[in-house]
Amino acid sequence: MGSETSSSGIEQLDVKPMSSLQRRAVILVALGEFVDGYDLLVIGAALIVLKPAFHLSAADTGLLGAASFLGAMIGLVIFGDLSDRVGRRAIFVINLLFFVVFSVVSAFIGNTVELFIARFLVGVGIGMDIPTSTAYLAEVAPKKTRGAILGALPQITWVLGALVSTLVAIPLVSGLGINAWRWMFGLAAIPALFVLLGRQLLPESPRWLLSQGREADAQRVLKSFGIESSGPLAHEAGVERTLRRAGYAEILRPPYRGRTWVVSLIFFLNCLSGPIATVATPYILRYAGALSVHQSLLFSGWVWVTDLAGAMGSFLLIDRIGRKNLTYLSLIPGGVLAVLMGIFASHNPMALIVLFFLFGFFNWLGAPALQWAWSSELFPTPLRGKSQGFCNGWCRFAIALNIFLVPIALATIGFRSLLIVLSIPLFLYAVIVWRHDFFDSGRRALEVVSK
Repeated sequence: MGSETSSSGIEQLDVKPMSSLQRRAVILVALGEFVDGYDLLVIGAALIVLKPAFHLSAADTGLLGAASFLGAMIGLVIFGDLSDRVGRRAIFVINLLFFVVFSVVSAFIGNTVELFIARFLVGVGIGMDIPTSTAYLAEVAPKKTRGAILGALPQITWVLGALVSTLVAIPLVSGLGINAWRWMFGLAAIPALFVLLGRQLLPESPRWLLSQGREADAQRVLKSFGIESSGPLAHEAGVERTLRRAGYAEILRPPYRGRTWVVSLIFFLNCLSGPIATVATPYILRYAGALSVHQSLLFSGWVWVTDLAGAMGSFLLIDRIGRKNLTYLSLIPGGVLAVLMGIFASHNPMALIVLFFLFGFFNWLGAPALQWAWSSELFPTPLRGKSQGFCNGWCRFAIALNIFLVPIALATIGFRSLLIVLSIPLFLYAVIVWRHDFFDSGRRALEVVSK
């Protein structure tokens, strides 16, 4: 799938330390996930006050919580394709403007229908960013640190956004009560605006420019990265030129079809289990753990600190111990801890707290970073946005499904059984990675691992 490039410029991009412009670009692009983390997770805290404010039923709560995730799924699919067609830079600038507008709008609506629509459109804006930003990060990162930059760094900024959303919610709920949700949503526009302004001066991905036959533009971008190419750049010829205008059908037929569905499946499995320690945390602790609103939010904040430690561990390990080894180190203990929570913690608050913290650490230690890396680096440049959009779209669908089902499951099968059921996908994820050699994709050029 693809061919190794002979381009000295692209080879230098793979092996040279990052320039100051590359580092700035990587940070600004990764910070898009701070916005994503803040906004998609603030709903967990907001639901605590939205429930009494709008007298929400369990089904209403689930639908409102799922709205932005459903929107993100649509944004991922549509703009994953557009980022391959019109470029990375154009989309990841436009999407944040879209996000800023509808974040502000969501703070001023007056009923649940309007709020659902606004949250859905915010999600679309978030979905625009993910395939575009991850493709860009994959295409400008050196191969020895690509896992850390493409997979782990966006997870770190995502968790930071989630942590900040919880820390912002604590004083807002204390001071404003049930009206705090308006400020929680509206404040998301501030970091998005700063990132939007910073991204204006970033160059296009040189690999995307080459895939479009724009050699002179790619030369200029490489030069701005401190890379002087000795002669004409070799296009990622053959299959990549052929695929330049390909649609989603291309990732769903041989030779990419099997890889697409396997990567989509691990996204779906991990995100089906992820809300154990992420989106539903404040809701579960408030209504299943019998904690006060303030205690629930404070506890959720400390959980995110532990999750951040796990994401930072992923940054340090993903390129050092290998993709597969990190999968086993993250998923197997995570699954065991989820089972233990289900068995022992339903009537033991201290056990629940300890196991919850440990689960969050191991969950973020590897799986999210790995799947984000695989869905970009295992596909050639003209399909990279599509692959991330399609595979990550299954993640958003799983999260939306989970948010909708968690309140219902708590009211029917109970907290204990729910946690045990949600542990199963984690073990399946590890087994799937073990069975497929292409997941061992670290420290090699994109043109090699996307074959």
